[in-house]
Amino acid sequence: HIFIATAAVSDYRPLVAGDRKIKKSADRLQLELVRNPDILAEVAALPAGPFCVGFAAETHDLEAYARAKLTAKGLDMIAANAVGNGLAFDCDQNTLHLFWPGGDEILPTAAKTELATVLMRRVAERFHAQN
Repeated sequence: HIFIATAAVSDYRPLVAGDRKIKKSADRLQLELVRNPDILAEVAALPAGPFCVGFAAETHDLEAYARAKLTAKGLDMIAANAVGNGLAFDCDQNTLHLFWPGGDEILPTAAKTELATVLMRRVAERFHAQN
């Protein structure tokens, strides 16, 4: 009933996958990348699909990008956080900004395990509010 997409597989992949290791021979190497399918958007678009929660890790314009993803993918909720410059990665604390159609909530800086617990409560609350 609830689908939580904690991370994208990868936004892009090589157009051509080699069958051997690329040996270091040239000073430069150029790869052509193609977009991967958006699994979260596909699940959210299913008829009578599950309650869908996504994540947005952004280096800038956090709110604008998170709201755009929420709408474009047809999500029920998105948890957004700023990354870079010592934020989010390689630290034990984080801050989350939750968005859903018609509302939002900032979860202040706390231990990541604490944030995860609060996030799961909010997901359950929003799920029950819709059902």
